[in-house]
Amino acid sequence: MIKKIIAGIFVLFILLLFMGGDDGSESSPGIDIDDWGPVADSTSSEYRGQSMKIYETLAFSGFEKASVEVTDNYVFMAYDQPPVRSQVDSLLSWFYMMGTAAELAPHTEKIVIHMYSDEEPLYEVEAYTTDVQSLLNYEIDMDEFRSKVVVKSIV
Repeated sequence: MIKKIIAGIFVLFILLLFMGGDDGSESSPGIDIDDWGPVADSTSSEYRGQSMKIYETLAFSGFEKASVEVTDNYVFMAYDQPPVRSQVDSLLSWFYMMGTAAELAPHTEKIVIHMYSDEEPLYEVEAYTTDVQSLLNYEIDMDEFRSKVVVKSIV
C-alpha cells in the first residue's frame, strides 16, 4: 500500500514537472539570495508581519535558508532545498509552502515558489491562492489541483 502511495506521488511530481512552460506572462518577482533573509527587502511595511509569519512556519519546518515577500497580489517564497531522500520530498515541500501561504495571506491572487539547491536556481512553482484554498477546503481534488499548478525550470 505504501509503495502505491509513493508511486502515485512520484507520478504526480513528474506530471507537474512537465506541465510547466513559459507562457509569455509577466515575469515573477525576485529575491536576492546572496543574503538570505526572512523577509525580502522589497516587502512593504503593511505585509512584513504576514511575510514573517510565513517565514517562521517554513523555518520551523527546516527551511532556514528562505525568504518571503507578501504583496497585494502575490506571495513569493524562495528557498534553498535541504537534502531530500527523494523527489517526492520536494513535491511535499511545495504543497506545504502553498498551503501555508494560502492560509496566512488569503488576500493574494497568486503563490510563487522558487526552489534552489546549493543556491543554484532549479524550479518555479506557481498556483492561484484560490485554487490552493479550494484544495485545503476539499472543494477540488488533487487531480484538479494538479492541473492548475504550473512548474517551470529556472535553471
